[in-house]
This record gives sequence, C-alpha cells and structure tokens, in this order.
Amino acid sequence: MKNMNNEIINNEEYDLICKYLKIRYESNMSQRELASKIGIAQSTIARMEKNMHSMSVGNFCKLLSALGYKLEIIKKEGKDE
Repeated sequence: MKNMNNEIINNEEYDLICKYLKIRYESNMSQRELASKIGIAQSTIARMEKNMHSMSVGNFCKLLSALGYKLEIIKKEGKDE
C-alpha cells in the first residue's frame, strides 16, 4: 500500500491510523482542538491522518493520551521469541 507521497506503508501502520481516526471521530474532537491540547501544529495531524507523514511515536502517544487512550505492545500469536 502507498501513501499520497507514493511511499510504501505497511498494513499495521495503516490499521493503526484507521483506529486512531475512529477514536478521534467518536470523541468529536477536531484536529485543531487536539493539536492545541498537545502543542503541535494542526497540519502535522492532518498530514499523519492522510498517510503523508509518519509522526513520531512520542507525538502519537500524546495524541492517544489526549483522547483517553494509550499505546501498548502485544506479542503476536504464534510468534516464538
């Protein structure tokens, strides 16, 4: 899968952004409100939502926190260490 800049993105990244968008829409929070809450530019959120920009993990965690969520790492089923 490719983003708007014709860069290849993986399905996990795409799924993560889709889940985040669902949460943001359900919370009725605009990009502008969310950006103001965490101190980043609204355009940074817009680019990430359009798969044009990979946001830092730190900023993505701030977005989730502002929406009342957190990011966790979960081991895939069937994967040995």
